[in-house]
Amino acid sequence: MVRGIATRCPHLEDEEGDNSNYGAISYPIFQTAAYAYLGVGRSTGYDYSRLQNPTREHLEKVVVTLENGTDALVLSSGMAAVTLMMELFRPGDHLTVEKSSVRAVEDSRESTWRVLGVF
Repeated sequence: MVRGIATRCPHLEDEEGDNSNYGAISYPIFQTAAYAYLGVGRSTGYDYSRLQNPTREHLEKVVVTLENGTDALVLSSGMAAVTLMMELFRPGDHLTVEKSSVRAVEDSRESTWRVLGVF
């Protein structure tokens, strides 16, 4: 059965089956920079928050679920997104940008992307 958006929203936690939130009704925010190792060479899967963290990973899963997508990437700022786009797109590629994007995106689009041949 395919769930509609009104059903998927309140049941996002149920779909993951994650019981590690200690009874919290919403996913906790992990405010840490580094994570403990289980032993030498035995990581928990999280080493340093700028590389990966449970909060951002959860948000990516939520976005994928709500958008019926296959993958999502959450970045820490709009400029991080702009920089990523500049790395991913090459001359001749076409990029569609939302009209209401922030001013820094507009400036980057006009001053950098057009010069590089992307747009």
